[in-house]
Amino acid sequence: MSEPPHILPPNEPNVLPASEPAVAEPPRRRGVRRVLTAPIARYVSFVVRHRFLGCLASLFLLLFLCGGVSVLAVRLMPGSGDFAPLDELDVNDIGTVINESEDPVDAYIQAMENFDAQGMWDAYNDQAKTRLTSQGADPKQLQQGLDQAKNAGARYLGAERIGNYQLRDGRRYVFYILSRTGFPPNGGDEEVYFIFTVDPTGQILNVT
Repeated sequence: MSEPPHILPPNEPNVLPASEPAVAEPPRRRGVRRVLTAPIARYVSFVVRHRFLGCLASLFLLLFLCGGVSVLAVRLMPGSGDFAPLDELDVNDIGTVINESEDPVDAYIQAMENFDAQGMWDAYNDQAKTRLTSQGADPKQLQQGLDQAKNAGARYLGAERIGNYQLRDGRRYVFYILSRTGFPPNGGDEEVYFIFTVDPTGQILNVT
């Protein structure tokens, strides 16, 4: 028997394998550093190539920034109504707070500048006068010493009150600086300080 004829399959067309669809690459993200430095690098390059225009641009940028900061500061600054009212205080020529004066102390200073022993004595309170009298002091003896200094050319050039400090018990310390000249031992110009301790009424308890 003869073999059955071998039947060839019909010619199939050449079919290429299907290619996978191309996947688009995601856009690269620029780093924060690159985003910040790129404009700066371009600006520096522009300034190098055009110095005059670069300097002019820098000036305008600086003025813009200063103006913006000023506007922001004004808007953030609290209004005048947000502050408590301030009381004005008397100050001397050098800006030190004087607070309030004490009339007996001022009278003592004026009498001292005029070499007036009685005026100085009257500024003390009774307790201080008793203490001074027990020590042998009195207006007559004090006047003799003042007259001697005045006759030798001594004089006061000025007085400055620099402070008035109140203690808890009601007493006060009053501080003075006096300028004078002609006093022993050197007789030259000098500045001396006085600390007055006064009672609650202002009368002088002690002078140092």
